[in-house]
Amino acid sequence: MSKPARGARGVGLALLAGALSMALTGPALAAPEGSPVRDGARDAFWLGDFAALEKQYAPLRQGGNYTIDGKLELDLFREGLAAVFDHNAMPNEPYVREVDELTLQWAKEHPQSALAHTLHARALLRHAWSYRGNGYAGDVTPEAMREFERYLRSAMDYLKDHADVALHDSYAHLTLLDIGKAYGLSQKQMEAIAENGLKQNPRDAILYFSVVGRLLPKWGGDAKTLDRYIRHATAQTQAQYGTGLYAWLYSTVAKEQYGHALFDASLADWPTMKQGFDDLMARFPDSVMRRNRYAYFACRARDKPVLQAQLGLLAGKLDVKEWGDNGERSLEGCQRWASES
Repeated sequence: MSKPARGARGVGLALLAGALSMALTGPALAAPEGSPVRDGARDAFWLGDFAALEKQYAPLRQGGNYTIDGKLELDLFREGLAAVFDHNAMPNEPYVREVDELTLQWAKEHPQSALAHTLHARALLRHAWSYRGNGYAGDVTPEAMREFERYLRSAMDYLKDHADVALHDSYAHLTLLDIGKAYGLSQKQMEAIAENGLKQNPRDAILYFSVVGRLLPKWGGDAKTLDRYIRHATAQTQAQYGTGLYAWLYSTVAKEQYGHALFDASLADWPTMKQGFDDLMARFPDSVMRRNRYAYFACRARDKPVLQAQLGLLAGKLDVKEWGDNGERSLEGCQRWASES
């Protein structure tokens, strides 16, 4: 495949050539719950318009505004980029190779851009995972595992080599955490990376989520260590969320590992989690997603008064996606229990 042409629009056309000749608005690139921030980042990246990306990124780099769910616009911007990185092109190798070349060209043309360097590191990380896949390690061939490790090292080495520029931006630290999780970095190393990233952007709470993912038992962590870190992160984000990050993080780890058994298998404390949800709802009262999660966890904690109150506030706005595995049946059971005298 030919090298990308010089210039923003020429680079974009390189991505659209050959194996990439699908429509811009194809389903794999469609962003759920349309957001101008998310869609703008996705479209500029897809078209190879780095100038547009940098322009959009500048006011968001320290966070931007909050959405009704309490997410930062910065996170929406990253989701737009992820839609391009994770696009399921077939065959995959020509696509990920083009993205490698595109982002490397941007980094060479903009050597003082932290975003450009971070995007290239993320491209190499995505290339690594194209070999690894999402299954069990034992299902990966030795040849594919070697390529996974090679690209993983390349991503880590690239950020180290450009640390003087890249690490002034917390997005680079988030990328290091994603690399480190695959690399098997220790908890102490992961926490140090997150803390350094928070020095660059104290509002970038997603860094805490990345560390928490590493502390899950399925990644070699344990419930006690996980709880300690969640409480630490909650204390660090009082100004932003009150105790809300406690509820948010435990809600996330329930999705990633514990499921309906959160209060049995982890050290999640319902009174603290309830206060966390109250703090989140006080700050983001229009979040239907968070109110659904609040009601769901009240049911799991067997707190009928809170469940009844939240169900009443959710009249006509129930979302089974927020009620755990087999959410339709989970919601059905909780509603039945709430209606019992």
